[in-house]
Amino acid sequence: MNGSSGKYALKDLEANGDTTSTATSTYPPSYSDAVSDGKFATSTDALAAEEESERGHWGNKAEFILSCLGYAVGLGNVWRFPYLCYTNGGGAFLIPYFLMLTFVGLPVFLLELSSGQFVGGGPLDVFMCSPLLQGVGVGMLIISFLGSIYYNVIIAWAMYYMFGSFTSELPWDGCKHDYNTPYCYSKKEAKPCEDSNGTWFNQTCYSPEMLIENPEIKNLTLKNTTAPEEFFNIRMLNRSDSIEDMGSLSWELSLTLLLAWILVYLCILKGIKSSGKAVYFTATFPYVILIIFFFRGVTLEGAGKGIEFYLKPKWELLLVPKVWGDAAGQIFFSLSVGMGGLMTFSSYNKFNNNVFRDALIVALGNCFTSFFAGFAIFSILGFMAHELGKDVSEVATSGSGLAFIAYPEVVTRLPVAPLWSFLFFFMLLLLGLDSQFAGIEAIQTAVLDVWPRLRRVKPLVAGVICVVLFLLGLPMCAQGGIYWEELVSYYSAGWSLVLIGFVETLVFAWVYGAKRMMNDMEQMIGFRPSCNGWYWWVLWTIVAPILLFAILIFNFIEFTPLEYGGYVLPPWAQGLGWIMAVISVAIVPVVAAYRIWKDYKTNEDGASFMERVVRLTKPDPIVWRPSIVKAQEEMSSKQGNMNAGFHSSQDTIGGVSHISNTAI
Repeated sequence: MNGSSGKYALKDLEANGDTTSTATSTYPPSYSDAVSDGKFATSTDALAAEEESERGHWGNKAEFILSCLGYAVGLGNVWRFPYLCYTNGGGAFLIPYFLMLTFVGLPVFLLELSSGQFVGGGPLDVFMCSPLLQGVGVGMLIISFLGSIYYNVIIAWAMYYMFGSFTSELPWDGCKHDYNTPYCYSKKEAKPCEDSNGTWFNQTCYSPEMLIENPEIKNLTLKNTTAPEEFFNIRMLNRSDSIEDMGSLSWELSLTLLLAWILVYLCILKGIKSSGKAVYFTATFPYVILIIFFFRGVTLEGAGKGIEFYLKPKWELLLVPKVWGDAAGQIFFSLSVGMGGLMTFSSYNKFNNNVFRDALIVALGNCFTSFFAGFAIFSILGFMAHELGKDVSEVATSGSGLAFIAYPEVVTRLPVAPLWSFLFFFMLLLLGLDSQFAGIEAIQTAVLDVWPRLRRVKPLVAGVICVVLFLLGLPMCAQGGIYWEELVSYYSAGWSLVLIGFVETLVFAWVYGAKRMMNDMEQMIGFRPSCNGWYWWVLWTIVAPILLFAILIFNFIEFTPLEYGGYVLPPWAQGLGWIMAVISVAIVPVVAAYRIWKDYKTNEDGASFMERVVRLTKPDPIVWRPSIVKAQEEMSSKQGNMNAGFHSSQDTIGGVSHISNTAI
């Protein structure tokens, strides 16, 4: 530790617009103050206490970096960014993309990592910097909870395809299966017929003469569906016609969903002690597979055309507002901010870890992965376009359509197709697992922070969480389950996530204070990043909030009711989706009202309503303080010889009585 006095006298804070409490208050003591003022024995003792903390820490820095990278780098990096780049100007899209990374993504990303590390707690602890607004942390956990339900369903799909790859012939290769409809079309099967000017329909080749006798055949071919499309919708999902027709559960999907949750549980049953080891493989091996796909892809015929479509700049599109909105949205969502996982992961760091450097590494690594994945994806899409005799724009798609329909079509045309299929879906499985770890860890950490005694039975807590989420995801394995999966994914983390991020930025920049946040960072890393912190102060207080608000408006303008495969979900389903979207935001005023009510109950000091509101915007002196200070107190408590001077100062630090603990 170097370079920080940490003594924030009231007059200094008032000069910066960052008051904390009444006229005699001071900020809760910094780590350096607590040591220099004799409230701890020595800084060495404090560091030793941190090592022995019941909460635990990462085994080393690599575990934290890989966990954050695995969390940020998810399915969207592979199946969403390349398509966005192609449709929004190719190489020109990188300009708004990296500008939005600089002005929106990185500032919020750094806020979350640094606040979690400073306080040594998850979202519930972090937002005790302003107890009135602790509901923001609760909203983050709600988003993570809802996201964890459907995300593992997608992992189960990837697992289903991965198991289907253990065959000599891929099950979605061709239209000769019992489940195929007359409209099933396979280019490989149709090619000999079409080369002789025939028309292929229902496994039959119709010559021009036969078409004269059966003219309706030509019209029927307009309804053709590809073999992988029928495998996805009919064989795997057995999709019903509407969300109101749930049908029966698929035992195969139910089993793969169960296996997916067992995998997640085995990796997180001991918290970061187990997940930190798992990420050595789950966060690195996808890069190995991406590199393999890249080198295989660029050797295929048509690959150059695909990469050209991916990168060819269309400068005129930079004048289109939607391009900038898509860039900002992609950055915000791909960094996984606003869901509590980053705060949770960083809360297990040592207090003096260089969180600024880590934020740069992870954020830039995430963007590089997205960009590189585009080469692997579009080189192979270029090959597919060449094989089908189509333009790249006709085969390029995003989302589950790319992963479970377009890509399976491609691999059937590669030598040793089952191997390439296995590698691709194994990569999706690993990408999904990494992201799932963080969501579950955020929920589990919140539970353990509220009820510390449950740390003794951490595997049981993890098991209960996984079982509950598995049961909630089980209906998505029914015939109408795809509509529920789409409903939850579409509404749970859309505009509500952006709004949570917007409010989060306002809390730290304007309620708690950006300069105060910079002081906290200086305590941890020993310096103020970039121009003595002024660069980040401007981003946190002005630029990021304005841009986040603009993204929010853009999301509302671009919003359309959810539809899937041409089927628009009924009003009651859309209404349920809006409830899921609103609940994570509505919880903020609910928690604020509860805090005010609780203050009336516990502090009968005659304060007015506004005085109580102002008081509740100040940091809780018990929860919001350096994690290393808490660790020293924990050790002293165990030894039964806590320093009386520190104990008494803790009760009324800075003249502010203890507002509450973490628990809501």
